[in-house]
Amino acid sequence: MNNAASPDQPPVTTVQERRKRPDLRAVFEAAIHRLEPFFSKGEGLNGSTADYWAARVLHEANPALTPHDVKVLVDAAARYFRERALTKTP
Repeated sequence: MNNAASPDQPPVTTVQERRKRPDLRAVFEAAIHRLEPFFSKGEGLNGSTADYWAARVLHEANPALTPHDVKVLVDAAARYFRERALTKTP
C-alpha cells in the first residue's frame, strides 16, 4: 500500500493545543463580557487603572480563581480589547 499523499488531497496534520489551561479559556468567554466596560474607554477609573478594577470584578465573580489566574485573564482581556480596537474601521 502506498502511504504517500495524493496530489488531490491536502496532507493530514494534527494541531496540538497550545493552551495549558483550557479551564481559563472557558472563564475567558464570560469574562470579556463582564470586563468590557473597563477596557472600552481606554481610560482609568477614578484615578486607578482599569486593570485593578477589572481584576477585582473578575475575582468577585470567580472566587475560586487564584490571583495569578485573575491576572492572566485580565491581561488577556486587555489584549483582546486592544486588538479589537485596532481592527475597527472608523
